[in-house]
Amino acid sequence: MRHFALFSSITCLAATLTHCASGDPGKLINQRMTTAFDRSVELPVYFATNRVPLDLNPRCTDDYYGVRNEGSLRFGLCPVNVPMQHAIGSLDTNSSRYGDPNRYFKTGRHTELSAAKLAGQLKSSGNKEALVFVHGFNVKFEEALLRAAQIAYDVKFQGDVVLFTWPAGASDSLSSVLIHQTYASNQRHARESVALFEQFIQSPELSDKTLHVLVHSMGHQIVLPALAKAGARTSAPLIQELILNAPDFPGEELVKIAPQLRRVAKRTTLYCSPGDNALVASKRINSNYRAGLCMRIPGMDVINVNELDTSTLGHGYYSGRPVLTDVYQVLLGVDVQRRLFIRRGSPNGGEDYILRR
Repeated sequence: MRHFALFSSITCLAATLTHCASGDPGKLINQRMTTAFDRSVELPVYFATNRVPLDLNPRCTDDYYGVRNEGSLRFGLCPVNVPMQHAIGSLDTNSSRYGDPNRYFKTGRHTELSAAKLAGQLKSSGNKEALVFVHGFNVKFEEALLRAAQIAYDVKFQGDVVLFTWPAGASDSLSSVLIHQTYASNQRHARESVALFEQFIQSPELSDKTLHVLVHSMGHQIVLPALAKAGARTSAPLIQELILNAPDFPGEELVKIAPQLRRVAKRTTLYCSPGDNALVASKRINSNYRAGLCMRIPGMDVINVNELDTSTLGHGYYSGRPVLTDVYQVLLGVDVQRRLFIRRGSPNGGEDYILRR
């Protein structure tokens, strides 16, 4: 019900290359890439949030949206300047209004939207696709905005960028003393956000779009239970590409809900790493194996990125060049075994594929 001719032609391109009707793969990609993203761009980032506002003056900063749960959704729009000179994965900012827009990220003026106005703006954008980004643990509002824009820019996404931002983060700076306390409060807020995300992903605001959903870390504790519930009731997929990055989610539970996820998403790609120290710590805290440490899940393309040296990339590898190069191809619909730098995993490994160094 959410299929469009352009996306279908790109999928045809990815699956069969020169056997598509046009016989010109390059032309199809060029037609798709209406925005080149070869210079600095101000990207509109639409958002839904259950963060409690901190005062009466709406702004696209952490000074306005905090880390407590409001229990209902607010909607808005924050434009983000993405500088063409940023290193892939970096979020360099400058508080001065005279900061070079070709070097620094910067948020623009906040626009509050009702659900109806959000639906209207998304409909009038003319874009047939939307990328929904859900961040993970200890990510405050402004960082979530910048990250959504950075990822969309770096994969040259040709559609609307939508952020679902939940009350992650700490009231004060995060220290080693407070990390367990912050993890527990963030985890509680994640559980409290599941119903709201389920409502949002099936809402009229997104119903006319070909949807892709990209999730990181603890955000899976919101997205996966919500999609499993939706999948138990849906008669057709809601999502074209479901992209799971370093899931801080129980592996055994993910295996259990995999059948519902296959009903709700046409394809699911899971990036994992046994060397992810954040998930090793989560494994200790939660007393169970986390899916982001790598394990095969029926119906998913599980890709081990550990060969990339995650000791230096850390838990944030999802926003760097190697993974985003693969995500670019995922969003084009390219089969996993045909994508650049992908090789088969070992028969006894916890992955289907490995992203090569």
